[in-house]
Amino acid sequence: MDTEIQKKEIDSNKVNRIEKDSIENEVKSNIKVIVLQCSNGYGHNDFNRTIESEISKKEGFTIVPFPNKKLVGVTFQGVYDKKYCIPIIERIDVDYIVMTRFLGNIEEAVEIIDENFVWGYEIKILNTKSMNQKISIRKDNLAKYKDLLTDIEKNGEKLLNDIENLK
Repeated sequence: MDTEIQKKEIDSNKVNRIEKDSIENEVKSNIKVIVLQCSNGYGHNDFNRTIESEISKKEGFTIVPFPNKKLVGVTFQGVYDKKYCIPIIERIDVDYIVMTRFLGNIEEAVEIIDENFVWGYEIKILNTKSMNQKISIRKDNLAKYKDLLTDIEKNGEKLLNDIENLK
């Protein structure tokens, strides 16, 4: 009888270890992505939130909250090329960095009420392991800032595919 109890305890310990291992592997398999602040437009938080929302729709993708404390002393504003990402990569563990910039006739990214004002954006992704980067989605000649957000939502699937396929 004691042997049966011991055998069951051993079997249940084995199962628990397997479950724990598969949970740990699942966590490790998540692709960690950080979206940097727009390189030439500050104060448009909904721009980043829209991009983060599209990325987090994909199972297995994890958005890393922006780690202000870890990046103290590191330039992360104005970054739109891999050559400026190395200090960021040294401080945070992510698989991909998403960089953005506004396009158009903007000098500062503020809502301008002018019929000649044109909005646009470009999103670049960087694989932090291979250091390969790619412009993923872009659009210009948009009449309103809201059109820019709508376009990102419309092209979210392309952004996700580009992140997944950038090796």
